[in-house]
Amino acid sequence: MFSILPVFTPNERSLNTDGSLSGSAGTAAGGGLIRDEVGNWVIGFSRRIGRADSFVAEIWALRDGLQLCHQINARAVMIELDAKSLVEVLNNSSYCNSVISILLYDCKLLISHIPQVSVKHIYREANKCEDRLANLGLFQPFEFIVHSNPPLELIPLVEADSMGSCCNRLCPVFSSFS
Repeated sequence: MFSILPVFTPNERSLNTDGSLSGSAGTAAGGGLIRDEVGNWVIGFSRRIGRADSFVAEIWALRDGLQLCHQINARAVMIELDAKSLVEVLNNSSYCNSVISILLYDCKLLISHIPQVSVKHIYREANKCEDRLANLGLFQPFEFIVHSNPPLELIPLVEADSMGSCCNRLCPVFSSFS
């Protein structure tokens, strides 16, 4: 069992992002949420991306979130991603991929302009609001939408987060046979 709410330092913002794919339509979307130091909603977003794979959707969502962090002048940001591969790429300065190089370069440049940044992996179960925002992007009429307040369907999730709700993560059971 783990807590959904991260531990914050004063004036720190939390940026959680997520990508989403629609298997039937083959389209991708991204979304995310910036919270304040006590876990309150600051600003959310969702983006319709079009045809892309899950890694591209994840990195688009991160780029959008970082741009919003700059717009609100966030000086300390804890980036939490459920895409472990993206966390590893961000922490590997020598990583190169021609398909995503421009998006990755933008993310690293945006991160470099924030005085205090940490990037960490979190489990998918702790990223429910961001997952829902990314799913909204799959079907929204506009390419990019900024949500100043939580959309109605996210209010129960946001309230659960603000109360510090916990959720279980099922782990595989390993047994050895002699």
